[in-house]
Amino acid sequence: MLLLLAFLAYVALEVWVLVLVGQAVGFLGLLGLLILSAVVGAWALKHEGRRSLTELGRAVQNRRPAEAQVADGMYVALAGVLLVVPGMLSTVAALVLLVPPVRRALARRAASRAVRAGSARMTPSVVVIGGPAPAGRREPDDGGSPMVIEGAPADPERDR
Repeated sequence: MLLLLAFLAYVALEVWVLVLVGQAVGFLGLLGLLILSAVVGAWALKHEGRRSLTELGRAVQNRRPAEAQVADGMYVALAGVLLVVPGMLSTVAALVLLVPPVRRALARRAASRAVRAGSARMTPSVVVIGGPAPAGRREPDDGGSPMVIEGAPADPERDR
């Protein structure tokens, strides 16, 4: 029920802002602003979406954690949804999300929250199922519970 009320309040605020802008610039001016923002937003979305996917690919190739890049891509997708929704407030919010420094700051914050919540790791890890027990472990491994080893895999090229 609370979500429905929040949505109705947003729609009422969006209509109110559209009426105010329409009174200031006229109907054709408002229509032109909405079309212009959609065109500019679609161009920026295409450009930033491509850049976001490139950054994600680089993170995967370099074997770096990609939580921030995934969050960045999600913010680009959210900006796309906001651009589809007609209205001035949603367009402004989408254009703000398409600004790379703002999006990166939000993505870093989301990634650190995911790490704190335990749904993501900032360091690479290796999961070993079965095998010999680690040196400090005394109880026998039943083979049913995986052992997580934090760290990065050895890279002979890097260690030279």
